[in-house]
Amino acid sequence: MFDDTGSDFFNALRQVADRLLEPEHPCVRALGEAASNPSPASTALAQDELAALDTAVISALMAGAHKLLRENPEQILARWNFDGRSQ
Repeated sequence: MFDDTGSDFFNALRQVADRLLEPEHPCVRALGEAASNPSPASTALAQDELAALDTAVISALMAGAHKLLRENPEQILARWNFDGRSQ
C-alpha cells in the first residue's frame, strides 16, 4: 500500500524544484529519477543533492512539496485504492 508514497513525494519535490532551480540542475534530475524509479540508489542520490542545497532553498522545496501533497490528497489515496466510503 505504501510502496508508491516515495515516488509521490519525490515527484512533488521535483515539481517545485522545476520552478526554483535551473532545469538542468543536478537536484532536479535526481528528484526526477527518484520519482520515476524510487530505488535505494536514486533515493540516496536525491537526498545527497537536496543536502547540497542552501538551507533556504531546501525549506522552500519542502514547503512547496508539502503544499502540493496537502492540496491533492486524492493522488495518494488513489494509490491506496481508497474510494472515500466509510466501512
